[in-house]
Amino acid sequence: MNILRKDISKFSDEQLMDLLSSKRSNEALTELHKRYANKVLGFFIRMFRGDVNKAQDFVQDLFIKILTKHNQFDSKKKFYTWMFTIASNMCKSDFRKPKKNAISNDCFELSDLAQWNENGIDKELFRKGLRQAIESLTENHKETFFLRFIQELSVKDIAEITNASEGTVKSRLFYATKKVTAQLSEFNPEKHEAIFKMN
Repeated sequence: MNILRKDISKFSDEQLMDLLSSKRSNEALTELHKRYANKVLGFFIRMFRGDVNKAQDFVQDLFIKILTKHNQFDSKKKFYTWMFTIASNMCKSDFRKPKKNAISNDCFELSDLAQWNENGIDKELFRKGLRQAIESLTENHKETFFLRFIQELSVKDIAEITNASEGTVKSRLFYATKKVTAQLSEFNPEKHEAIFKMN
């Protein structure tokens, strides 16, 4: 069967990238957007301190870059990693500008991983503490923290995305988790240590 007649929803990410230079480029980009728009939106929201409008703009810019730079994609690598590399670089470029964005009240969901109510812990207080702890990190540590614990990427993938060595990524994760958990010490330390696993 001709590949142009196949159900595009069954294509791999890499096959969709191949189609971006074909007559089905719009379909391919739409399918990639359907698969990953929410994930990168969440990433941008967190990196831009809850600025949803800005994050939405960056999502659209990201997919435009995917379309215009698709020839730079190495089909031997994972699309997911390549996409987050672009997203990471977009954030780094923006970080050079002054920021006055407010922190969103709903931009962190890590607390959902633990049954805080079982121990009588106020979930909203924990979420507030978690937001403050993460916002106290440097941009590099924050990005690494998000990629590992929000996007659940491997150390190897994070190293590729951030153009750092795996050792550097592990060091950033160690520093970030140590600082975050230290600031959450009033809560159950065993709980959040289980959440923020290095491996």
